[in-house]
Amino acid sequence: LINKEIKIYGLYDPEDYGLDINMWLNSNGNQIKDIFSRINKINLSEDASKIMEIALLTNAHPPKIDMSEKDFLDLKSKWLIKNSDLILIEEYLIKNQVIDLQPKLTRYLLDQYLSEANIDQACNIFSKNTKPIEDHYLSKFNIYCLINEGKKEEAQLYFDLKKELGFNEKYFEDKLNYLYGFTNVIDSTVSEDSILEFHLAHKTNPEFSF
Repeated sequence: LINKEIKIYGLYDPEDYGLDINMWLNSNGNQIKDIFSRINKINLSEDASKIMEIALLTNAHPPKIDMSEKDFLDLKSKWLIKNSDLILIEEYLIKNQVIDLQPKLTRYLLDQYLSEANIDQACNIFSKNTKPIEDHYLSKFNIYCLINEGKKEEAQLYFDLKKELGFNEKYFEDKLNYLYGFTNVIDSTVSEDSILEFHLAHKTNPEFSF
């Protein structure tokens, strides 16, 4: 016998708002996508935005017609990014343990914190994560956070496992070697257009700036 786990992602219980856990189940996925595509182009009022939040983040089964579970999750993520409520995003990611499952939403949250130089808040998210992280960017971020928290042995073990699985990025490894104290050579270049790479460059050389 195969035990199939039913996954429902959300923040609110349906009973709290007089809703039903099956409220999306028989909806047509293509119609939902079209509706939300149009909604995302509109600046909603505060009341309308709250209604959208309740509709999307109430625990409910995803539609079973023309929409996959991933599509439904992506719909939630796009709305959360547009709404840009960082506290709500973090609560959603942590409660549902979808940090790796929804990498664009997670990266958006992390980059917002880093843009405010709030590294501790960004790294705190990983300390609450209990699922494996396979996303390339997020796994690098996790390693950086472990080092930043003084957990160098754990970070090294995680990094060694990634290398055994084929990870090969000289820029990132050079930065880690400096943070580990394996080398005194400083390279202030940035390898890609990302805030994490900027912070790595700044961490190894505090005088670095764009």
